Amino acid sequence: MSEAGTVLIVEDSPIIRRLIRDQVKKLGYEAREAENGAEALEAMNQELPDCVILDLMMPVMSGPELLDKMQESETLKNVPVIVVTALSDMDKIVYCIEKGAADYMQKPFRAQVLRARLASCIERKKSHDREIELQRELAEHNAKLEERVNRQVKQITAAQLSTIFAMCKLAESRDEDTGEHIERTREICYLLAVRLAEKPNPAEPPPPADLPENIRTAAPLHDIGKVAVSDLILQKPGKLTPEEFEIMKTHTTAGHALLADVDSLHPGNNFIHMGKEIALYHHEKWTGGGYPTGISGFEIPISARIMALADVYDALTHQRCYKPAMTHEEAMKIIHEGRGSHFDPYLVDLFDELEDDIIRVSRELDSAENKQAPQPAMAVG
Repeated sequence: MSEAGTVLIVEDSPIIRRLIRDQVKKLGYEAREAENGAEALEAMNQELPDCVILDLMMPVMSGPELLDKMQESETLKNVPVIVVTALSDMDKIVYCIEKGAADYMQKPFRAQVLRARLASCIERKKSHDREIELQRELAEHNAKLEERVNRQVKQITAAQLSTIFAMCKLAESRDEDTGEHIERTREICYLLAVRLAEKPNPAEPPPPADLPENIRTAAPLHDIGKVAVSDLILQKPGKLTPEEFEIMKTHTTAGHALLADVDSLHPGNNFIHMGKEIALYHHEKWTGGGYPTGISGFEIPISARIMALADVYDALTHQRCYKPAMTHEEAMKIIHEGRGSHFDPYLVDLFDELEDDIIRVSRELDSAENKQAPQPAMAVG
């Protein structure tokens, strides 16, 4: 291939095609030939020229028809075309320019005119190619930079998540007799969110596509505000007094405030936004009367409605410092009693559909916890 450029000559007359070819070669360009538009189109699809010299009146596919085909192609439309015609009708020439031709020459033409037209068109093509290559290199550079930034952000986010998760475990360890509450509730929330994505509630807009993954990450944040509540209240074995219960209820607003601070430092993080929703609203009730705001129905974010179910079920079926564990059947009876009053009725129906999976997840995580627990020493008699 000539460094000066490649010219495709599209002309049905062998004599004229040879004359143009000889001139093109004398000017230092590589010359290729096609007898009609169809042959030229096939040649260009195999190897792109730097310029096309195109006759208008040809069999099989005319010059204007080839121009149409080239304009339909994102690759071919950027190849400059010099129209060669024996016609003196300017309307025909203007028509071809409107079809995408870059320039024209009338037969017979002089070598100086051909030299000027080719030099102009090929330089235009090479400038376009350089621009495309620079854009490609820039896009590749930006992609690598974005990948690097995303990798660093993920590393930072992972560290932040680990810190937040540790705080959640700390809050839980001061309150729960079991160490797997946040793992069980997050998995139950995930199961519910996946089923809701499969079967959206027709009474409200479909949930966001990222709900399952975000709630799986955000669910452990639901009780993070308990770090601000006294151990005397969290670990009290008996019933809380009205004053103590009012203090306990502040874990919702405290958790929301803590996560709002994180959100202000790293805005736009979906799971932190969802964590704020869950922390603040997971003790609200479907018909109102919950805390801290008393909102009801669809005013309660879907993430908090899901957590409300998971949190109550897990609390009922596991021992706490102030109560023994219930059986699955006893817990389900209470949940059904709260359908449409405490809990979103549609979510309770989905919860019923997932009953076997919820039991399985709960038991698997209980087993994992028991395997990690220290075993009592064997008496030696």
